[in-house]
Amino acid sequence: MNVGIVGCGVISAAHIKAWQRTPGFHVRGVIDTNAEQAHKRAKEFAIGTVYERLDQLIAECDVVDVCTPPQSHAAIAEQAIAGRRHIVMEKPVVTKLSDWDRLSASVLEAKTKLAVIHNGKFLRSIQTAKQWVDAGRIGDVIRIHREFLTHPSSDRMLVGDTHWSHKLPGGRWFETMPHELYLTHWFVGPLDVSSVTALRTPAAPPGAPADEVLVVLKGERCIGTFQFSANCEQNRRTVTLQGTKGRITVDLLSDFVHVSTQTDAKLKRAVGAAILDAGSTLLRAAPDRAGHGLARLQKQSPHLRIIQALGKSLQGTGDEPTPFAEVDYVIRVGDKIAKEIDRQVGRASP
Repeated sequence: MNVGIVGCGVISAAHIKAWQRTPGFHVRGVIDTNAEQAHKRAKEFAIGTVYERLDQLIAECDVVDVCTPPQSHAAIAEQAIAGRRHIVMEKPVVTKLSDWDRLSASVLEAKTKLAVIHNGKFLRSIQTAKQWVDAGRIGDVIRIHREFLTHPSSDRMLVGDTHWSHKLPGGRWFETMPHELYLTHWFVGPLDVSSVTALRTPAAPPGAPADEVLVVLKGERCIGTFQFSANCEQNRRTVTLQGTKGRITVDLLSDFVHVSTQTDAKLKRAVGAAILDAGSTLLRAAPDRAGHGLARLQKQSPHLRIIQALGKSLQGTGDEPTPFAEVDYVIRVGDKIAKEIDRQVGRASP
């Protein structure tokens, strides 16, 4: 199958590398509103065609891979669907729920496939955590908590006042919110929005008018929470799954996962649960880091894994990596949360 890349910004490189390592697929060409950038990408990856018009790319490519800012996604997707092409799209999928209502109906009618880059599902640590949860190692999950704590010193999207994420509903958080929501959906199923607390402090940067946000989700047996901060120089990205029999903690930045299934006992209290957990973490660290290092040497990125999984799905030999129900949940709940963030800080949603 021929693949056409729409948008030649930073993330397009990861997509191109992945497609070039996916059997049965060929990156036929690229397009960008900045022709110079398109030619640069084409030369970098030895891609034969730089298209001048989107309809040309759609006519010659079986898969349209959209790497542009989300404000342009709906219009591009509509053309691709009209051409009966499969679509791969970076998140967020759309910035307006009305666009998604229209697109989702069109995708189902056209019987094309829409895959969204929910790449966090394909981190080694997250895959391991899912295997542990499914195997019942921590019992029933009663809470999932996600931290996205960042700072302008380490987050390019919070620098200045011109990045495209600043114009999204909810600002910079709308760009990362799909990660929180699809991981929640994957681990514990769809949870409803219970509350959103947004705080605007004097330190709020232009990209995050609500620089402190806490979201609470709830289901019949599980509570989900996630926290955004633009003020944390630690730059933390974690997922914690608390179960009835144990706890899984994932450090996304190092791609490391740890499980604690200690039972309570007086002796363990005397030693200290944190110390016992630290010991078991050290025992797991060496083999885990060896596997992590090997994966890096082999350039086994989450983008590669999800695109190769998509390739198998398109060829009829594998499941869809981002099922429609997951994508729909992320978009609808994300829209609700973003609008509430903007409402609380007195900002009109774009």
